[in-house]
Amino acid sequence: MKMSWYFTITWLIILIVSFLVSRLLLIHLFGLNDDSTQWWFIPFTSVAFIYSLIFVFVLTLSSVTIFLNLFKKIRDHWVLSLLAYSLIPLAVFSGMIVSEIIENGSDVETIRSITKFSSSLVLPHLVCTLIGFLHFRKLMMKGKFN
Repeated sequence: MKMSWYFTITWLIILIVSFLVSRLLLIHLFGLNDDSTQWWFIPFTSVAFIYSLIFVFVLTLSSVTIFLNLFKKIRDHWVLSLLAYSLIPLAVFSGMIVSEIIENGSDVETIRSITKFSSSLVLPHLVCTLIGFLHFRKLMMKGKFN
């Protein structure tokens, strides 16, 4: 299997799975599956839901950095390869939490709220990239991409 083909398939799987899982988590978080929602609240939650899905889609598109593993220097170093897979989602997740703490203080309820929201957006993508990375390293250990 050609390495560029492998990374293209991996990238598409990450895109689809993280988008679908984040969508399900956001539906639950925004309460869009609840019938008791007031009629005037639905447009606001729907707009927030759409913008959140756009964010997840753009985050997933930014994961094209996995193609940096086509370079032998990055592919051979475990840490550089891991960063190529998951640096952007990890930085986005950390940045969202730190910026919210700076903006609103270190109130426990605020931290819990932003962690729940940012986890719904970023963590499915981060989990998918880590699974992809572990699969790639497993194939590297078997000598399929040398």
